[in-house]
Amino acid sequence: MAKQKQNKTNVEAKNAKPKPKPKKNSRKRVPNNYWEYVGLLAATLVLFATISLTIGDFPLLLELRAMNLRRYAQTPVRDSIAQTDDTASTDSQQPTPVFADSVEAYVTVSPNTPDKTYFYNRPDTSSGEKILLIGDSMNENLRIRLNDYCIKNGHDMHCVIWYGSTTKQFGTCDTLAHFIRKTGATYVLLNLGTNELFIRDIAQKRTGYVKHIIEQMGNLPFVWIGPPNWKDDTGINDLILQHVGQGRYYESKKLSFERKKDGAHPTKSSAFNWMDHVSEYLGNDALHPIAMTPPDTNYNKLPHTTILQMVRE
Repeated sequence: MAKQKQNKTNVEAKNAKPKPKPKKNSRKRVPNNYWEYVGLLAATLVLFATISLTIGDFPLLLELRAMNLRRYAQTPVRDSIAQTDDTASTDSQQPTPVFADSVEAYVTVSPNTPDKTYFYNRPDTSSGEKILLIGDSMNENLRIRLNDYCIKNGHDMHCVIWYGSTTKQFGTCDTLAHFIRKTGATYVLLNLGTNELFIRDIAQKRTGYVKHIIEQMGNLPFVWIGPPNWKDDTGINDLILQHVGQGRYYESKKLSFERKKDGAHPTKSSAFNWMDHVSEYLGNDALHPIAMTPPDTNYNKLPHTTILQMVRE
């Protein structure tokens, strides 16, 4: 009897249908610390933004609006530049430079009184200069080291970086004059020419632009910082020196540079060394020397900077 019951139980067990497995929940479970990570990331971003605004190195992005210069429209040199410009040059694909601030940014250039157009009331600078460092992308690291010198010597500075700019951009608008007035600059350092090292017939194509750039600095003391050549140029250095004269041009190509991967821009440490040489020139050999005692330390602090952006119309 017991054996029959056991056999019956075995048969029932064989015939019994397997119990269905419980379905897995298709929705992945969020880890307990997920929202903690999100909160930490948000707090970090807020802190970073707050610090950037506090130290004053948050860049101002401007778009520049095109401007017609009546003076150069009537000048044969300017016309010849427009007609013979090499379309294969390094800046041939760059859009028209533009201004964008307010109406006061426009400076009327009169063909009859060019010498009176750019006159600045230079205040007493016994307590330090207001230096405007303006030019192309080479200013990215130069501005940091120059700011060390300004902090040490009681100067104030503002930097303007116009990426991809050339004498053609600066020479067909009054951007330079605008920022001189806007910043109240008493001393101008112009770093420009790197994007024009290999332009053919450079004197014919760039002379008018270089002249207009120099005119915009008017009666202010200035030094034009030449490009850090990595190869021999086609004459941009000689052209600038010819028009600014000795004591107002620093020939950077005589230095040795360590380069970034692009083969053109100096590394940060090499740019600092570059600025050290320029500062020595400003303190001793410039036509208008200024106090440039070497700083005791690298403050590594960004100065107030305005970034100009090329835009297509």
